[in-house]
This record gives sequence, C-alpha cells and structure tokens, in this order.
Amino acid sequence: MSTTRLRIGGMLVGYYRLCPRKAWLSMRGLSMELESDAVALGRLLDEHSYERDEKHLTIEAEVNDPTDELLIPLIGKIDRANLKNGVLHETKKGRSCEDAHRWQVRFYLWLLLRNGVVRADGSPFRGQLDYPLLRKTEPVTLEPEHIAELTATVTAIRAMAEQETPPPRLGKRSFCAKCAFDELCYG
Repeated sequence: MSTTRLRIGGMLVGYYRLCPRKAWLSMRGLSMELESDAVALGRLLDEHSYERDEKHLTIEAEVNDPTDELLIPLIGKIDRANLKNGVLHETKKGRSCEDAHRWQVRFYLWLLLRNGVVRADGSPFRGQLDYPLLRKTEPVTLEPEHIAELTATVTAIRAMAEQETPPPRLGKRSFCAKCAFDELCYG
C-alpha cells in the first residue's frame, strides 16, 4: 500500500491499539464490518442518540514522521462536540474495547490541539466516551505522555502500511469472537 495516500484516522488508531492485524486488514480495504450486526447497531445508536447540530465534525492535521521527516496526514471524524463547554464526545455501544476507545478520543483531542482549537478559557478540550445503552460516560484526557504515544502509534501505522503481509495474529482474546475479522484470523 502506498503511504502517499494514507490518511490516518481515529478509528484506525483505535484498531491499531486493539489489534495491529485488524488495522492492517482495514487499511487494505477489507470492509467485513459492513456485514457486522454490532457495527450496524453502533451506527444506529450514533444516528439516534444525540442532537444533530453538534454531530459529525471533521478535523484534519499533519504530523512529522520522526523516522524520515515526511508529513503524515491525519483526519478525525468526531461523533459529537459540545463547543460551548469544550467537550468532545465519542459514542460507543459497549466497553469491551475501552482502551482502544480512549486512544481514539485522545487522537481527536490531539488533532484539536494541533489545530489550536481550545475552549473559550484557553484550556484544551476534554474528551468523553458515551455509552448510551449502558447509561454511562467516562472522561478522557490528553496528557503529554499520550501525545508522545500517539506520535509513535501514527509512525508505526505508517510503517505497517508498507508491509506486504499482515502482522501476526494475537492470541485469541474474548473480544475476538465479536470482531468482524474473527473468521479471517481464526476461521
């Protein structure tokens, strides 16, 4: 895959944090998730959970790849933002991949920061994971160590995009059974 066309987004960062193989398969255009009932439920939940005027914002940025100083284009498709209160929201169905969800939100917060988008008082936006079916929320912050980790993650994703073969399978974990790529990895 040519990295000249690669734009790294929040979902890809989440996939990579969860399972690099899933990220690689997704980058290759395998869209098995279109067949997934869980993904369909997530889309339905997103469409009907919150008001329209604050939803589906897109933000772009670039970051230097420290290995070769080329710019890596980044894109974020934010579920919802409360601009008045400076809170970015990401809606999820369940908590089974919670760490990957946190990294996706941190990625979006990073893009806002890279673009100089701050709250009215000058402080950075805060993030929040929303789980409407569970009636729960979780705050997410972006700390300096997260920025370094996101830079490393983006660089690793760019390098992985050049690989001809997918990363090895991870040991089968509980969430693999619900993954759209489960059959491809373990079938």
